[in-house]
Amino acid sequence: MDISDIFREVVTGAPRGGSQSRRRVGAAPSLRELKEGGYGIVDSNRAAASAGGAAESRDGDEGESSDGDGEGGRFFADGLTVAEKGVLEWVDHMEDMDAALDRTAVQRLVGQLERAVSRNTEDRIAHAQAPERFAESEAELDEAIQRLLVLANDVQHLAVLDEVGAVPTLVGLVAHENADIALDVIQLVVELTAEDAWSQEGESQEERAAVVGFVSRMAQSELFEMLGQNLRRLDEGAASSEGDADRQGVFQTLALVENLVSLDVSLAERAVTAMDLLRWLERRVCTSYAADGAQTDANRQYAAEVTSILLQASPAVRLEAGSGLMDALLRCLAKYRKHTPDDEIEMEYLENIVDSVCMLATTPAGKRAFVECEGVELLVLLQKQPQVCRLLSLKILDYALSPPPPPPSQQPPPQPGGSVDAADTNREPHAIARRYIDNMGLKYLFAILMHRGGPAVKKLHKRYPETDERAVSCIAWLLRLTERGSPPHWRVLAKFVPSAADSLSWKPHVDRIVELNAAWAERVRDADDQFARRANDDDYDDNGAEERYLARMDSGLFALQMADIVVAFVAQEQQPAVRIEQQLRRKGRSMAAVQSELTEYISTRAAGTLGAGSTNAVASADSGLSGILERL
Repeated sequence: MDISDIFREVVTGAPRGGSQSRRRVGAAPSLRELKEGGYGIVDSNRAAASAGGAAESRDGDEGESSDGDGEGGRFFADGLTVAEKGVLEWVDHMEDMDAALDRTAVQRLVGQLERAVSRNTEDRIAHAQAPERFAESEAELDEAIQRLLVLANDVQHLAVLDEVGAVPTLVGLVAHENADIALDVIQLVVELTAEDAWSQEGESQEERAAVVGFVSRMAQSELFEMLGQNLRRLDEGAASSEGDADRQGVFQTLALVENLVSLDVSLAERAVTAMDLLRWLERRVCTSYAADGAQTDANRQYAAEVTSILLQASPAVRLEAGSGLMDALLRCLAKYRKHTPDDEIEMEYLENIVDSVCMLATTPAGKRAFVECEGVELLVLLQKQPQVCRLLSLKILDYALSPPPPPPSQQPPPQPGGSVDAADTNREPHAIARRYIDNMGLKYLFAILMHRGGPAVKKLHKRYPETDERAVSCIAWLLRLTERGSPPHWRVLAKFVPSAADSLSWKPHVDRIVELNAAWAERVRDADDQFARRANDDDYDDNGAEERYLARMDSGLFALQMADIVVAFVAQEQQPAVRIEQQLRRKGRSMAAVQSELTEYISTRAAGTLGAGSTNAVASADSGLSGILERL
């Protein structure tokens, strides 16, 4: 007989002798006790029946009529059932207990927990072959853990748990034989680490520090190791009620990790390492326990979301991830080559997978794994189909082509424009650019840039308006990462230059780049005008240049600079240069403006300070387009 089945049944036996006397004033009764006791409310019909004829012997009082029409009768009732009134009274009782919560109350709760643990341990040893004999003690232990949830309303008292030695007890219960008890403890920690518990309005950082200290002490007692072991013993594939509990346990564990990211990233990093969580996520994001095996179950979607959150929040987690996670994510992504997500849940799952791949691609090891796992070839296959992944793949390509950021102590390394630096040890972006071009990716990249396709593709472009910025950025990186004069570089330039192979589409391509360049320049100019008006109204301080730069970035400055890079490369050829000048003049622009913007871009990168480029732009404006391209 399984003890978990017994534990899920309602235990109706009489409470242990003396248990009621131990419950002091202010202790919270459980919902089970309130339900069995009728929520402490006597139903009027039952009261009248139990009173018998006592009402008839009253001293001639007329009283209210029995049909309930008098004051307090059915026409004046609140419409609540007995059970609903009991729940409201239970909530009021809990609020009273919150108001009276102090050190003594916390110690009393811990004492009840310790006694429940001791009794359950003794009963399990004495009746190891008769699970029904310790079911009552298991229910008492469950209630003792649930009573600690009141601490989520005043986390300042969490230090008392450590002072009285309750932290090791709670951590030990994570490995309890009954998975429901372990789930109770995990749920308790989730509630205590939730943002509502430590960031309520008007509270200071003391609450946050109290929660961080509590979790740190639990981590010293190997909480995270216990969570990792518990996570792997849960069976989400079971069809019984036990499977439902295990699925809930997985959900709560992932919720705890997400809470730790908001609470303290270093704690989340410790949890990931101690739990070996990345390896578990690597398997879980590819496994579905839905009924048909094809849909995305809730925990699978949540696993993908937690993976994305961890990779975005922590560079250490990104570095810790191995090639196995990249391979798993790409396999998940490959399923959508000819399949569109069926609902918003699956769509969110797909977007989390894409974000995770992008974050991994920001590290040298991630780029290397991306190439080894044939991620470039997968992107080309995705871009062939008029599915949503056609546009989402551009985000991955953009991150994969972008060189990884340098360490904070080093200056940004020079980016190769005319030739590939032999001393450059990070060659993955160059390899990705060459493989993408060799696999005929340019055909689909420019089709996306020109919005070619049927109504379904047009609709996708409206849903993802950032696609134009991604496409232009990818073209700019392809031009920068290929050696000037080499066949791959010329294959990119050929899209803007007349040739025997393509004598028609080069003009629309040039016009499209200039059109986007002018549109983004206008948005940046509007942002400058708005900032100038605010600067006249407010006091201009030392942060003014930085605020202006951020405002311009929000309006599309980076997209403008990427379009400027493409224009500068293409303008090196005679025929496209003439058409670029004509189109720029029609838009109220000039090559001098493009050159000035690129000079600002280079100066800002070299200075490493937001807004510094605008002050140094004039000093380097006379270097010419050729000199600017050499410095990109």
